[in-house]
Amino acid sequence: MALMEDLLLKGYIDEHMDEMVKCATADYLIRLLTYCAKSDGSISNKERNFIIDYIETFDMNDSEETWLFAQYDYGRFHKYDKENIVLLKRSFDKLLDKKNLDYKILYNLIYISLIDSENLNDYQAQIISDFITIFKLNANKCDMVYEKVIKEKNKYKKNIATDLDKCYEILGLDKNCSKNDLKKRYAYLTKSYHPDNYNIDEMPPEVKKDLEDTYKKINLAYDRLKETF
Repeated sequence: MALMEDLLLKGYIDEHMDEMVKCATADYLIRLLTYCAKSDGSISNKERNFIIDYIETFDMNDSEETWLFAQYDYGRFHKYDKENIVLLKRSFDKLLDKKNLDYKILYNLIYISLIDSENLNDYQAQIISDFITIFKLNANKCDMVYEKVIKEKNKYKKNIATDLDKCYEILGLDKNCSKNDLKKRYAYLTKSYHPDNYNIDEMPPEVKKDLEDTYKKINLAYDRLKETF
């Protein structure tokens, strides 16, 4: 059973709530983000976290936030329909202060579409094309938005690579190490640097701090690297 139907049965959402919020910009935006995310057959953790973080940016009470999560679930269990963009545009036109929101929405649609891939698939391209057409966006500005997403994605990848290099350095591991090598090295280092192995009370403050910092770095480096396997 879909979350929205389950919530209705449990009484968390009023059965007439759809009439009150059907023109809300956030509703259709969350659906569109979800459609883009699931276009390859599933929603990855990165995509799901992106949508959750986006939901939490809205200034809403608990029931309204629950409703938005229901829209996420709606998108998961329903096929994309261009009518969602038409309704989004209708809601958008009622806003008093748009603040380039249309291009910000486009940015997020492109961003979530490229979280796990280098190019838009046909499904995502159709959604974004429909959005550009219905919102009557400027083609040159749309290209700029796309290039901005690509630039930021490449910058992120570069930062991640640098971050990983530091993690390997902290653990004293080669980049071609195996998952088993990582586990063994982590076990050895945490045992060697664990504060319980030392008489902390008799240590000079600067040595104590250095030991604690090193122990934290070892754990952070391990948590980061194990995600790559």
